[in-house]
Amino acid sequence: MSGYRDLVKHLRGLADIRAILAGMRTLAMIETQRLTRLRDSGQRLRAGLQQAAQDYRAHYPDGISSTGTDVSVVIGSEKGLCGDFNEELLRYVRALPAQPTLVLVGNKLIAAAGDLPQVVARCPGAPAADGVAIVLAELADTLGGLDTARGGRLMVIAHDPELRQVSARQVLPLPTVAAPVTGTPPRLYMSVPEFEAALVEQYLFAALTGALQNALLAENQQRVTHLEAAVRRLDERCALLQQRMRKARQEQIIEEVEVAISISEMASGAVSP
Repeated sequence: MSGYRDLVKHLRGLADIRAILAGMRTLAMIETQRLTRLRDSGQRLRAGLQQAAQDYRAHYPDGISSTGTDVSVVIGSEKGLCGDFNEELLRYVRALPAQPTLVLVGNKLIAAAGDLPQVVARCPGAPAADGVAIVLAELADTLGGLDTARGGRLMVIAHDPELRQVSARQVLPLPTVAAPVTGTPPRLYMSVPEFEAALVEQYLFAALTGALQNALLAENQQRVTHLEAAVRRLDERCALLQQRMRKARQEQIIEEVEVAISISEMASGAVSP
Protein backbone atom coordinates (compact mmCIF):
# COMPACT_ATOMS: atom_id res chain seq x y z
CA MET A 1 0.00 0.00 0.00
CA SER A 2 2.75 2.46 0.99
CA GLY A 3 4.61 1.81 -2.30
CA TYR A 4 1.53 2.69 -4.33
CA ARG A 5 0.92 5.85 -2.31
CA ASP A 6 4.55 6.90 -2.71
CA LEU A 7 4.23 6.51 -6.48
CA VAL A 8 1.04 8.60 -6.50
CA LYS A 9 2.75 11.33 -4.49
CA HIS A 10 5.81 11.26 -6.76
CA LEU A 11 3.65 11.45 -9.89
CA ARG A 12 1.73 14.44 -8.54
CA GLY A 13 5.00 16.21 -7.79
CA LEU A 14 6.28 15.59 -11.32
CA ALA A 15 2.96 16.79 -12.76
CA ASP A 16 3.32 20.04 -10.82
CA ILE A 17 6.88 20.51 -12.10
CA ARG A 18 5.73 19.78 -15.65
CA ALA A 19 2.99 22.41 -15.39
CA ILE A 20 5.53 25.00 -14.23
CA LEU A 21 7.98 24.16 -17.02
CA ALA A 22 5.22 24.16 -19.63
CA GLY A 23 4.13 27.60 -18.44
CA MET A 24 7.69 28.90 -18.65
CA ARG A 25 7.99 27.44 -22.14
CA THR A 26 4.83 29.27 -23.20
CA LEU A 27 6.18 32.56 -21.82
CA ALA A 28 9.46 32.03 -23.69
CA MET A 29 7.55 31.37 -26.92
CA ILE A 30 5.53 34.57 -26.46
CA GLU A 31 8.72 36.53 -25.79
CA THR A 32 10.29 35.00 -28.91
CA GLN A 33 7.40 36.19 -31.06
CA ARG A 34 7.53 39.65 -29.51
CA LEU A 35 11.27 39.99 -30.07
CA THR A 36 10.91 38.84 -33.66
CA ARG A 37 8.44 41.66 -34.33
CA LEU A 38 10.69 44.22 -32.63
CA ARG A 39 13.72 43.05 -34.56
CA ASP A 40 11.91 43.18 -37.89
CA SER A 41 10.59 46.70 -37.22
CA GLY A 42 14.09 47.95 -36.36
CA GLN A 43 15.80 46.42 -39.36
CA ARG A 44 14.70 49.25 -41.68
CA LEU A 45 16.25 51.85 -39.39
CA ARG A 46 19.49 49.90 -39.16
CA ALA A 47 19.55 49.38 -42.93
CA GLY A 48 19.10 53.12 -43.50
CA LEU A 49 21.89 54.01 -41.11
CA GLN A 50 24.11 51.35 -42.66
CA GLN A 51 23.58 52.90 -46.09
CA ALA A 52 24.20 56.40 -44.76
CA ALA A 53 27.42 55.24 -43.11
CA GLN A 54 28.58 53.57 -46.32
CA ASP A 55 27.79 56.68 -48.41
CA TYR A 56 29.65 58.85 -45.95
CA ARG A 57 32.68 56.57 -45.82
CA ALA A 58 32.76 56.24 -49.61
CA HIS A 59 33.36 59.98 -49.99
CA TYR A 60 35.09 60.64 -46.68
CA PRO A 61 37.18 57.46 -46.24
CA ASP A 62 39.54 58.91 -43.64
CA GLY A 63 36.89 60.28 -41.35
CA ILE A 64 38.16 61.36 -37.94
CA SER A 65 41.75 60.40 -37.26
CA SER A 66 41.60 59.17 -33.69
CA THR A 67 42.37 56.11 -31.65
CA GLY A 68 40.38 54.31 -29.02
CA THR A 69 40.09 51.07 -27.11
CA ASP A 70 39.36 47.86 -29.00
CA VAL A 71 36.59 45.99 -27.18
CA SER A 72 34.46 42.91 -27.75
CA VAL A 73 31.00 42.94 -26.14
CA VAL A 74 29.85 39.42 -25.28
CA ILE A 75 26.07 39.23 -24.81
CA GLY A 76 24.95 36.31 -22.67
CA SER A 77 21.81 35.56 -20.69
CA GLU A 78 20.33 37.24 -17.64
CA LYS A 79 18.14 34.24 -16.81
CA GLY A 80 18.76 30.51 -16.74
CA LEU A 81 17.02 27.48 -18.24
CA CYS A 82 18.66 27.95 -21.64
CA GLY A 83 21.06 25.01 -21.71
CA ASP A 84 24.74 25.74 -22.40
CA PHE A 85 23.95 29.15 -23.94
CA ASN A 86 26.63 30.99 -21.95
CA GLU A 87 29.16 28.16 -22.06
CA GLU A 88 29.07 28.22 -25.88
CA LEU A 89 29.90 31.94 -25.81
CA LEU A 90 32.83 31.39 -23.48
CA ARG A 91 34.18 28.52 -25.58
CA TYR A 92 34.02 30.79 -28.65
CA VAL A 93 35.88 33.58 -26.84
CA ARG A 94 38.57 31.27 -25.45
CA ALA A 95 39.15 29.82 -28.94
CA LEU A 96 39.91 33.23 -30.50
CA PRO A 97 43.53 33.49 -31.71
CA ALA A 98 43.96 36.88 -30.01
CA GLN A 99 42.25 37.38 -26.67
CA PRO A 100 40.31 40.68 -26.86
CA THR A 101 39.33 43.10 -24.12
CA LEU A 102 35.87 42.01 -23.03
CA VAL A 103 32.68 43.58 -21.75
CA LEU A 104 30.27 40.93 -20.50
CA VAL A 105 26.50 41.43 -20.60
CA GLY A 106 24.21 39.15 -18.60
CA ASN A 107 24.53 37.97 -15.01
CA LYS A 108 24.44 34.27 -15.93
CA LEU A 109 27.31 34.80 -18.37
CA ILE A 110 29.21 36.83 -15.77
CA ALA A 111 28.83 34.03 -13.23
CA ALA A 112 29.95 31.40 -15.75
CA ALA A 113 33.00 33.45 -16.81
CA GLY A 114 34.35 33.68 -13.29
CA ASP A 115 37.56 35.72 -13.14
CA LEU A 116 38.32 35.72 -16.87
CA PRO A 117 41.37 38.03 -16.99
CA GLN A 118 40.51 40.04 -20.12
CA VAL A 119 37.14 41.21 -18.75
CA VAL A 120 37.21 44.97 -18.04
CA ALA A 121 33.50 45.60 -17.41
CA ARG A 122 30.32 43.71 -16.59
CA CYS A 123 26.72 44.77 -17.21
CA PRO A 124 23.43 43.12 -16.23
CA GLY A 125 21.47 41.76 -19.16
CA ALA A 126 17.86 42.22 -20.20
CA PRO A 127 15.46 39.62 -18.76
CA ALA A 128 12.87 40.57 -21.39
CA ALA A 129 12.36 42.92 -24.33
CA ASP A 130 11.27 45.74 -22.03
CA GLY A 131 14.69 45.75 -20.39
CA VAL A 132 16.74 46.28 -23.57
CA ALA A 133 16.64 50.09 -23.29
CA ILE A 134 17.98 49.99 -19.72
CA VAL A 135 20.82 47.65 -20.68
CA LEU A 136 21.60 49.78 -23.74
CA ALA A 137 21.99 52.92 -21.61
CA GLU A 138 24.34 51.19 -19.17
CA LEU A 139 26.32 49.56 -21.97
CA ALA A 140 26.70 52.90 -23.78
CA ASP A 141 28.04 54.49 -20.59
CA THR A 142 30.46 51.61 -20.15
CA LEU A 143 31.76 51.83 -23.71
CA GLY A 144 32.00 55.60 -23.46
CA GLY A 145 34.21 55.18 -20.42
CA LEU A 146 36.44 52.84 -22.42
CA ASP A 147 36.73 55.42 -25.23
CA THR A 148 35.49 52.85 -27.78
CA ALA A 149 33.18 55.18 -29.66
CA ARG A 150 36.05 57.52 -30.58
CA GLY A 151 38.04 55.36 -32.94
CA GLY A 152 38.27 52.00 -31.25
CA ARG A 153 37.23 48.74 -32.83
CA LEU A 154 34.01 47.38 -31.36
CA MET A 155 32.93 43.78 -31.92
CA VAL A 156 29.76 42.07 -30.68
CA ILE A 157 29.96 38.35 -29.88
CA ALA A 158 26.56 36.76 -29.42
CA HIS A 159 24.30 33.95 -30.50
CA ASP A 160 22.78 34.49 -33.94
CA PRO A 161 19.06 33.61 -33.92
CA GLU A 162 19.11 32.80 -37.64
CA LEU A 163 22.30 30.75 -37.77
CA ARG A 164 21.63 29.19 -34.34
CA GLN A 165 25.30 29.54 -33.42
CA VAL A 166 27.74 32.02 -31.89
CA SER A 167 29.08 34.64 -34.27
CA ALA A 168 31.05 37.89 -34.11
CA ARG A 169 30.10 41.11 -35.90
CA GLN A 170 32.01 44.38 -36.17
CA VAL A 171 30.01 47.44 -35.14
CA LEU A 172 32.72 50.11 -35.17
CA PRO A 173 34.49 51.69 -36.95
CA LEU A 174 31.92 52.65 -39.54
CA PRO A 175 31.82 50.35 -42.57
CA THR A 176 34.07 51.16 -45.49
CA VAL A 177 33.31 50.75 -49.17
CA ALA A 178 35.84 48.93 -51.34
CA ALA A 179 34.08 49.70 -54.64
CA PRO A 180 35.07 52.79 -56.67
CA VAL A 181 33.34 55.99 -55.53
CA THR A 182 30.61 57.16 -57.90
CA GLY A 183 27.89 59.77 -57.71
CA THR A 184 27.69 63.09 -55.94
CA PRO A 185 29.23 63.29 -52.48
CA PRO A 186 26.70 63.81 -49.68
CA ARG A 187 26.39 67.46 -48.67
CA LEU A 188 27.25 67.95 -45.02
CA TYR A 189 25.70 70.86 -43.16
CA MET A 190 28.15 70.52 -40.30
CA SER A 191 31.83 69.85 -39.93
CA VAL A 192 33.15 66.35 -40.57
CA PRO A 193 33.97 65.72 -36.88
CA GLU A 194 30.50 66.87 -35.81
CA PHE A 195 28.75 64.82 -38.47
CA GLU A 196 30.75 61.67 -37.81
CA ALA A 197 30.20 61.96 -34.07
CA ALA A 198 26.43 62.26 -34.61
CA LEU A 199 26.41 59.42 -37.16
CA VAL A 200 28.45 57.14 -34.89
CA GLU A 201 26.08 57.84 -32.00
CA GLN A 202 22.98 56.98 -34.02
CA TYR A 203 24.62 54.02 -35.73
CA LEU A 204 25.93 52.64 -32.42
CA PHE A 205 22.51 53.04 -30.79
CA ALA A 206 20.74 51.18 -33.60
CA ALA A 207 23.42 48.48 -33.92
CA LEU A 208 23.58 47.72 -30.19
CA THR A 209 19.79 47.73 -29.90
CA GLY A 210 19.60 45.18 -32.68
CA ALA A 211 22.43 43.12 -31.16
CA LEU A 212 20.74 43.01 -27.73
CA GLN A 213 17.38 42.10 -29.25
CA ASN A 214 18.93 39.40 -31.42
CA ALA A 215 20.83 37.92 -28.48
CA LEU A 216 17.67 37.92 -26.35
CA LEU A 217 15.75 36.32 -29.21
CA ALA A 218 18.39 33.58 -29.55
CA GLU A 219 18.31 33.08 -25.77
CA ASN A 220 14.55 32.57 -25.77
CA GLN A 221 14.77 30.25 -28.76
CA GLN A 222 17.25 28.10 -26.86
CA ARG A 223 15.13 28.34 -23.70
CA VAL A 224 12.09 27.03 -25.61
CA THR A 225 14.17 24.14 -26.97
CA HIS A 226 15.60 23.38 -23.52
CA LEU A 227 12.20 23.48 -21.81
CA GLU A 228 10.57 21.38 -24.52
CA ALA A 229 13.20 18.71 -23.97
CA ALA A 230 12.64 18.90 -20.20
CA VAL A 231 8.87 18.54 -20.64
CA ARG A 232 9.36 15.55 -22.92
CA ARG A 233 11.61 13.88 -20.35
CA LEU A 234 9.03 14.52 -17.64
CA ASP A 235 6.28 13.07 -19.84
CA GLU A 236 8.38 9.94 -20.34
CA ARG A 237 9.03 9.73 -16.61
CA CYS A 238 5.36 10.21 -15.79
CA ALA A 239 4.37 7.50 -18.28
CA LEU A 240 6.84 5.11 -16.66
CA LEU A 241 5.50 5.94 -13.20
CA GLN A 242 1.93 5.37 -14.37
CA GLN A 243 2.92 1.90 -15.54
CA ARG A 244 4.51 1.20 -12.17
CA MET A 245 1.40 2.56 -10.44
CA ARG A 246 -0.87 0.23 -12.41
CA LYS A 247 1.36 -2.71 -11.55
CA ALA A 248 1.49 -1.66 -7.89
CA ARG A 249 -2.28 -1.25 -7.83
CA GLN A 250 -2.78 -4.71 -9.32
CA GLU A 251 -0.45 -6.17 -6.70
CA GLN A 252 -2.34 -4.25 -4.02
CA ILE A 253 -5.69 -5.61 -5.23
CA ILE A 254 -4.34 -9.16 -5.31
CA GLU A 255 -2.99 -8.71 -1.78
CA GLU A 256 -6.34 -7.39 -0.59
CA VAL A 257 -8.18 -10.32 -2.21
CA GLU A 258 -5.78 -12.80 -0.63
CA VAL A 259 -6.34 -11.18 2.76
CA ALA A 260 -10.10 -11.32 2.26
CA ILE A 261 -9.94 -14.99 1.28
CA SER A 262 -7.72 -15.74 4.27
CA ILE A 263 -10.16 -14.04 6.64
CA SER A 264 -13.08 -15.86 5.03
CA GLU A 265 -11.34 -19.20 5.43
CA MET A 266 -10.51 -18.44 9.04
CA ALA A 267 -14.11 -17.46 9.71
CA SER A 268 -15.39 -20.66 8.05
CA GLY A 269 -13.03 -22.76 10.17
CA ALA A 270 -14.15 -21.05 13.33
CA VAL A 271 -17.84 -21.89 12.80
CA SER A 272 -17.40 -25.43 11.48
CA PRO A 273 -18.30 -28.36 13.96
